Amino acid sequence: MEENKNLEGQGQQNQDPDNTPEEKEPTVEELMAQLAKERANNAKLKNSFDKASSELANTKKQLREKQSAEEQEEEAKREAEEEHKKYVKGLEDTIKLTNATNRYLALGMSGDMAKDTAQAELDGDMVKVTENMSKFKEASIKEAETEWLKSRPPVNAGQGEDEETDLFLKGFNG
Repeated sequence: MEENKNLEGQGQQNQDPDNTPEEKEPTVEELMAQLAKERANNAKLKNSFDKASSELANTKKQLREKQSAEEQEEEAKREAEEEHKKYVKGLEDTIKLTNATNRYLALGMSGDMAKDTAQAELDGDMVKVTENMSKFKEASIKEAETEWLKSRPPVNAGQGEDEETDLFLKGFNG
């Protein structure tokens, strides 16, 4: 009944010369029908949104699982590469140590001193290298002096005043 009264009131308002029939106000039934359509449309959109968001979540989850597997694989590769680098560095250090030791042995150093000097060289301890070279030089000089003293003829000083001790002069006089 109230709806009829509203319709009658609207009918009177439509009789205004300013209002045209196109601008007439919708009825409650029309509004209710429009609201029902909007709600149905909203429900469809919400269902579509929920479906899309769940698909997106599943895709993201699969991507994360795949990434973590890839990351684990990368980590394993990185660790293997680091281990390989350590191994190669160890081999290179061994070769450098052997070469340096051989150089010092060729100079005439003893085996222990040559190895110790080579290790100091690889470690960057130039003070120790210099000390070992000085020790080697001093030892070499002492050894050379000892060798020279052994090979030198004995000194014939004080054997007699009448005798000529210089063999060179004796060759001329005799």
